Amino acid sequence: MGIDQQLPKDPGVAAEILAALKTKDEDETICRYPTCQNGRQVTTGSGRPSAYCDNPDHTPVANHRARAALKTTATGGTSTPASKQEVLVSGGVAPVESLRASVVGRITQLQSDMERYVSTLMELSDPDLSAAQIQATLDRAETRIAEAQQNASTERSLRLAADMARTAAQEEARAEREAADQAIDRMEEAEARSQRQMEEATQHIANIQAERDATIEQMRSELEQARENIGTQAKEAIALAQAAMVAAQEQTRQAESRAYDAEAAARAQTSTAEQLVREAHETVKRERTEIDRLRSELDFARTQVEQANVRAEAERTAARETLERERAEVDRLRSELSTTRARADHFATFSDELRTQLLQIQTQTSQRENSAS
Repeated sequence: MGIDQQLPKDPGVAAEILAALKTKDEDETICRYPTCQNGRQVTTGSGRPSAYCDNPDHTPVANHRARAALKTTATGGTSTPASKQEVLVSGGVAPVESLRASVVGRITQLQSDMERYVSTLMELSDPDLSAAQIQATLDRAETRIAEAQQNASTERSLRLAADMARTAAQEEARAEREAADQAIDRMEEAEARSQRQMEEATQHIANIQAERDATIEQMRSELEQARENIGTQAKEAIALAQAAMVAAQEQTRQAESRAYDAEAAARAQTSTAEQLVREAHETVKRERTEIDRLRSELDFARTQVEQANVRAEAERTAARETLERERAEVDRLRSELSTTRARADHFATFSDELRTQLLQIQTQTSQRENSAS
């Protein structure tokens, strides 16, 4: 039975069969032929187990052709039927058969002519003439029979040569079929091995992406936390500075009635406090600018990571180099985060110093008020 008679012609059905072949090939108990659900033939001895059922048409060569035909049907193309792909065993069989038919036809024609000649001669009135004609006819018949026998002998020789050629061609075809079966088995093993390697590479890339996403998420969380801490510390420092400035102004107004020197000192202290507040504002502004820069660098790093991911999908062989670049970028961002944390610590120290100076100003003002009173 030909392959085309067993396979569907509908592209959708062919695509469904192709999609189910992966699961079907993993089952080592079912025949590998695409449309066959029979169990595999049980083999005895130490040879390789059979991958096909007991149907003689289900062989590695037929399996390969059937799958190729399914792929062609699924993509909307046409495939050459397997029956048309069979090679003729011998090119000399047809001429031999034609020669044999020609010899048999000539012998049959001679027999018909002999009967007609005998019937005609029997009707003749001259016995001698009839005998002569019969003898001449017999001579011609014997000559033709000899020629026919010679042709038959030639036909037998040609047929024997054709049989020998057909046997040799069958042996050669059998050897080629076995070689093709082995090649298809090796190809199927290579496809399975390639599929496993592809799945392992996909899993490895997924692990890399998960690690990258976790690292980016952790860095973003740390940056957000650092920004919130810096903002909180800046607000506290500004509030303290503003409170100190208000207190200094109030104390200055109260000291105006006491002494000009105390007023001048209070104004100087107020100017110092304002300068400290301005410096605090500038420091906060610089820190915010730094945070914005870090955020831009983080966005840029995320863009680079996404581009690296796209390149990794297209060029799996460069996945390891991409991972190293991403890790280097993560180390750089971590270094910058450490720098930002150091700056935040420095700013906290500066805020403590500012708070100490404000306390000193308040103490000095109180002392001057006590001295003036």
